[in-house]
Formats: sequence, structure tokens, C-alpha cells
Amino acid sequence: MTTSNAPKNHVARGILLTAIGACCWGFSGTCAQLLTSEYGIPVAWLITVRMCAGALLFLAVCLGKNWRSFRAALRDTRSLVHIVIFGLFGVLLTQFSYITCISYTNAGTGTVLERLGLVIILFYICVTVRRLPHLREAVGVVLALAGVFLIATHGNVGALAIPPQGLFWGLMTAVAMACYTLMPVKPLAKWGSFIVTGIAMSTAAVSSAVILQPWKLDVAVTPAVVAIVAVMVVVGTFAAYLFYLQGVNDAGSMRAGLVGCLEPVSAIVISAVWLHTPISVFDIVGAVLILAMVVLTTQKEEAAEHDKFSGSLRDVPLFQGSASRLGYYESRKATAHDFNAFSAVLETGHATMAELGVSEQGDKKYPSERRVMRAIDHGDAYVVTMDAEAAKAAASSDDASVIDAVALDAQGRRIIGVFSLDMQGDASYARATGATWTDFSDMRKRGESEYAALHWVTVDPIARRSGVGMFILGEAERMAKIAGKACIRADVYEDNAPTRRLFEHYGFHPCGTIVLKNSLGRKRRRAAYELIL
Repeated sequence: MTTSNAPKNHVARGILLTAIGACCWGFSGTCAQLLTSEYGIPVAWLITVRMCAGALLFLAVCLGKNWRSFRAALRDTRSLVHIVIFGLFGVLLTQFSYITCISYTNAGTGTVLERLGLVIILFYICVTVRRLPHLREAVGVVLALAGVFLIATHGNVGALAIPPQGLFWGLMTAVAMACYTLMPVKPLAKWGSFIVTGIAMSTAAVSSAVILQPWKLDVAVTPAVVAIVAVMVVVGTFAAYLFYLQGVNDAGSMRAGLVGCLEPVSAIVISAVWLHTPISVFDIVGAVLILAMVVLTTQKEEAAEHDKFSGSLRDVPLFQGSASRLGYYESRKATAHDFNAFSAVLETGHATMAELGVSEQGDKKYPSERRVMRAIDHGDAYVVTMDAEAAKAAASSDDASVIDAVALDAQGRRIIGVFSLDMQGDASYARATGATWTDFSDMRKRGESEYAALHWVTVDPIARRSGVGMFILGEAERMAKIAGKACIRADVYEDNAPTRRLFEHYGFHPCGTIVLKNSLGRKRRRAAYELIL
């Protein structure tokens, strides 16, 4: 999904960098083919050396760029467990299956078969969302299967054109690619790609060394082998990753994902030109069919009105969960015109708290109307909107009857969520006790808050369980990062289990129980949360 507001020169630069990154990955596959076929380097040795060297590069960048966040990630037990599992079943499995497949076939075939992971991802999404594939997705799957058939048999049903081991490890590469894509979502949202990749690759490197024990292998480490491995690590792993990430940042993940289709094409071309790997018409047609599947399954289905989607956490369509039936969301600063709708959504939150048995400061409603208006005036209050007709279609018959009675915004969109994000922090936190916050005070100038305070996260009942809460947290993270904040802090009623699950699911880590004091000395207990940026 791309962002329409991106400057054209940045989009062009992003497309170029993505293409360079994809070609670097294709070059890496060809290097692996050269080392395993021409120099007889064992797969176990190559995988371990490549991951150890790559891990060192990523860790060096993490420590040099933001060592505090890296240290905090190592202390975050829950995220660390996810990253370690990702390192084993994502990074290690991907590397082992991919290079093993190349050793039996060639770089082009291995890279093309890897793209079948999108079919597995599509199947996973359809099962979790409980929907059938769209027509274009179904067509893409058929084309992918036809492509695999042509590559594997060259049209001869009775025999394989590639070794059975190559086909097996190619399909395992697709499974690994799906795991690699789906597993690290939560840690990536919390700690960023460099830290997650560095820790995961380190885990994979150590595990590979322990399991495969490459030092027991008889390997002729010549200067040529050292040079090829070095280029493979620097260009095919580290530089490819840097170029691709910057390309995604500039052009958006939708354009970057489509341009990334150059990876198997580049692997085929480089392998044919450099290593003189024979390529048949069946290989070319099969690769084209699989690439067509990539385009069909990753292309957005809706038209121009969805180009306004801001992207927040990840610039992709909100197809996971029930969000697809609600449509796309937008967030913006609340205005005085939104006051009634803003208050109405907050009121639904009070009703939910009452249903949960949560005591909200006696009869006094929080936040007060005066505080809401002050937040709107200061630019700290935000609303999440969606198309009114889509909201009516998504709502039950009872809910739909009241939608028209609720004030819409100036563009005629329905307000389905509200929140407050104060870049100056929360003054009451300075007087509070109990919470164990991460200390970033040495990173900010005196008088400037090192964190943003997130409050009043409320979703209208018709839009709950549809990804709106995650969208709000993603928008808060995006805006806080733009403002240069080190973290986001928030507090939640201790008995508010749904919101606490939402925060923890997104990647906020609990910081204990905070005791807040108002100007009259009255104490309130809350569960404190923090998201390191």
C-alpha cells in the first residue's frame, strides 16, 4: 500500500533503491550457487559463516545507532522469546532451505520457488480471517502452481526436470519465507527491523554453529572463497537489506513489494550470464507465471479512495482481522466541530468500563468536557474516521439505525475512534510513584519531554475487534517517532483487560502499577505501559 503524499522524487528514489536491493539479493543467490557447485563448499559451512558475519554487521549498526534500545530489547523477555523463535524458524530455516535448494538446482530456480511463500501467507490470512480468496488471488494461486509444474517438469508429466531434493527444498524455502514474514510482526512493531534482525541472525548463527558444527567439515578456504563470501555478506545481505528498507520507506511497501519481484529475475539473469546456467523456455514461462502470482496477490483491490491510507505501523492493506469489512481508516487532529462526536465515542468507553465493573473515579467522568476541549485546542486530540456508508454496512441493524444520528466530520466521514497524544508528556507522571520507566532523560535537552503521553484510546462499539485499536497505536507510534520521542507512555485501569491486552499485543511492555495524585492529593492506581521507539 503506498502513500499518495510521498514526494515524487522520493518515490522514484525508493523504486530505484528497492530494485538495487532486489538485484543484490539475486546476486547473493548466484554467489551461493558458485560456492556450492564450483568450489564444493558444504551448505552447512556456508550458512554458518554467512550468518555469523551478517550478525556481526547488524549488531555493530545496532550498537552504534541506538544501543539503549538494543539493551532494552535484550531485557524484554517476551519480545526476546519471539525473536529467538523467529531466528530459528524464520532466519535459520530460510537460509538453510534456500541455499540447499540452490545447491541442487540454481539461484534462479531457488529464488523463484521461494516466492511461493506468498501462497502460504494468503492461505494463512484466509483461514484466520475466515474468508475465501478473492478472484485475483485464486487466479494467482493457479498461475503459481502452473509455474511450479513447468519449472519442475519442463512439461513432461512423467519426470522431474530438477532433482527431487531441489524441489523439496524449494518448497521448504516457500514455507520458511512465510514463517519469516509472519512470525516477527510484534517484535518488529516494538523494536524495529535492525534490532530484530540483528538478534535473530545472531540466534540463527549460534544455533547453526552448534547444530551443524562447520569446523568439523573439510573445507578448502582459499582467498577466492573468502572474497566471494565477503562480497556475499556485504553486498548480498547487508547492503541489500539497507537498500530495500530505504526503498520501502521512500516508495511504500506496495511498490517496493512489486519491484522486489526483480530478485528472482536478477538471480536468473546473473546466474545465466556469470555462471552460464542453462535456462529453458519452460523455466522462463514458469518464472513469469509465479511473478504474475506475486503481482495479483499483493496488488490492492480497492481503487483510489484507499490511496489516502496513512499506513502508520506498516504501510500495507488492513486485511488481517475484520478490518477488511470496515474499509480503511484515517486519523487526523480533532477540531471544535468534532467535539460532540469525540465526546460520544468517549461515552461508549465509559459504558464499556461500567460493563467490565471498572470504577471510574466515582461519579466524575474522565476526561471532563473542559479537558477534552483543551486537548482539541492544543492539538493533542485525534480522531479516527472511515467512510460513513462503510460503517453503516459493517454495523448491525441496531447500530446502523443510530449512525446517522451521530455527528460526522466535515468530509462526511464517521468518527469511529479517538485518542490523545501529548508530545510534552503528562505532568502527573512526574508526581506519580510506583512505575518503573526507562530512563531516557540524558537523550533530551533540558525542558523537553523525552516521551509522548498516550491517553483516552477509545473505539466505537461498531468498529471494535476490527483493527482500529491497533491502528490507533500505530498512528501514535508514527507521530511520536516523527517528533523525535524516545518512547510512548500510557496508563490503563488495572481491571481494563481488553485495553491491556491491546497494548501488550502491540508491543507495549508493562512498567508496574503507577499511583497518580491529583492537585487535591487524591490517589488513583493504574497499570503503566511504555513503548520504546
